[in-house]
Amino acid sequence: MLAGYLKVKRMVTNALAHPVEEVAHERLRLRLLFTVAFLKLFNFIGGAWDIQWHVAIGRDSLFIPPHMLVFIAFIGGVALVLAMIAYESGLATAGQVQAHTVKIGPFRATGEVFAILFGYSFALLSAGVDEMWHRIFGIDATLWSPPHLMIMAATVVVDFSLLLGITASARRLGYGFKWNSPLFWGVLLVGAYAFESVNFQMGEAFIVGYRNRGLGLYGLLFPMMVGVMLPLSLMTIVRITRRFWMGLLILALTISLQFLATGVSAAGFAMLKPVSVIDEYVRQNPESTAAVTRQFASLLGFNGLIGFHQAWTMSLAAPALALVALLQLIPWARRHPIVAAPVFSVGMVVLSYVWFQFVPALQQYPISALDVCVAAAISGAGGLIMGDLGQRLAKWIEEPESEMLP
Repeated sequence: MLAGYLKVKRMVTNALAHPVEEVAHERLRLRLLFTVAFLKLFNFIGGAWDIQWHVAIGRDSLFIPPHMLVFIAFIGGVALVLAMIAYESGLATAGQVQAHTVKIGPFRATGEVFAILFGYSFALLSAGVDEMWHRIFGIDATLWSPPHLMIMAATVVVDFSLLLGITASARRLGYGFKWNSPLFWGVLLVGAYAFESVNFQMGEAFIVGYRNRGLGLYGLLFPMMVGVMLPLSLMTIVRITRRFWMGLLILALTISLQFLATGVSAAGFAMLKPVSVIDEYVRQNPESTAAVTRQFASLLGFNGLIGFHQAWTMSLAAPALALVALLQLIPWARRHPIVAAPVFSVGMVVLSYVWFQFVPALQQYPISALDVCVAAAISGAGGLIMGDLGQRLAKWIEEPESEMLP
């Protein structure tokens, strides 16, 4: 172990003592961001398993297996970006300030790396708050509890930092948007995380709607909220790739990863055979979130497998994203890509309502034509605002040709 430490120390010392080649350093940045992105697969799988664990088993400890998977992504990501910050700061101290870095106190790194560190650090802090929350309020849980919202917000910061960081680094290295380019695969993978994040966060809307018997706007709450929030990442990606169809491709990967996560969850339960600490609680509290979630998933026909329910909710966006993909055929839309935001948002509400008519658990919801129009208007306006913000984020990392590396 000592020999390994001394070897790493010599490598760092030599690196700081010799000029760093700019292209090689940018490739190092890109590899770092991809490594963090691949680590986030543990976050994706652990998050999906965590919901199933909460509903089927309960939350008896902070250190349950799905949380351990999430911690691998969090702690691994923090360790990697800390190492990069230390390295770039050391280079700056040695008089080799690298391009595209920002300085925060005595430290230097790219803005995206600092943002990833902030996001993951805030998420780890939120996990501690979540533990206290459950100690105070018990094992029942809602996705919209304050600590869960904190963790979700932190995850969004990490997702967008990875998306923008990979895009900026790949462009500096001269990669175009082709199927065999790191830019393509980076946007595809991180885009899936961003899409899943919105679906995950808005999942509680279905439970809220079910509690209120789907009355009016309650019955359309999920598609309305997704219609508002998803254009943030959708329009960022459209601006980066100039491809309207990329959203549909990303959704396909997102659903595939969700099925993978559901399979891992089922296998984990089969191997570990955890004892439920919430079954008795559900029997005594039929109006609890866990009980209502079980009821709703059962009505949809998923036999309590929340992961399949989540995959189904993701699929609701497919028809609206198909409409967005068709915009690629319209020259005017290609010149004004922001039109994709309201097309998706309004389509999400209207097409979901049509879909609901074929779902026994939802077709009896008392939703009027006026409710659909109001929900579509709210979703369209909100989606336009969020879509414009997404385009601005993408524009922020666009580099002039003079900034491209040789």
